[in-house]
Amino acid sequence: MALLPELNLSEDEKLRTLQRLDQFRKWSSLDDKRYCLCCGKIVDGRSIKIVGGSRGLGPLRVVCATERCESIPMDWILPTDEILAMISILAEQSNSAVASPKQPERHKTSLGARLRGFTGNLKRTA
Repeated sequence: MALLPELNLSEDEKLRTLQRLDQFRKWSSLDDKRYCLCCGKIVDGRSIKIVGGSRGLGPLRVVCATERCESIPMDWILPTDEILAMISILAEQSNSAVASPKQPERHKTSLGARLRGFTGNLKRTA
C-alpha cells in the first residue's frame, strides 16, 4: 500500500492535531516521546507523520515516523523507566540469541512481539 504524503503543518497545528487524534495518550508538547510497539523505535511528536485530509485522501490520521512503519497511536506507549528497562533486557536477549546460532527456531521471537506480550501483562496487572 502506498503511503499518503505527509501534511506540512505549523508546530502549533501539529500539536493540536496530535492532541485531537491520539485518543489514547495526552500530548503536552511536540517533544513528548512514545515507544512504537510495531517498529521498536522511540519517536517524538515532531517526527510523527500526519497524513490524509483534503482532496479525497480520507480523514486525517497520525502514523509512526519510522520508514515503512504505519503504526497508529494505539500502537504507541509512554517510554516509562520500566518500559525502557524491559526494552534493554529484551534487546540484550535478542543480541545473545543472534550470537548463539545453536538456539532452536521456536525461541526466536521479534523484539516487538515480546514487548507487545510484556505490555499485555502490564495491562492485566493494572
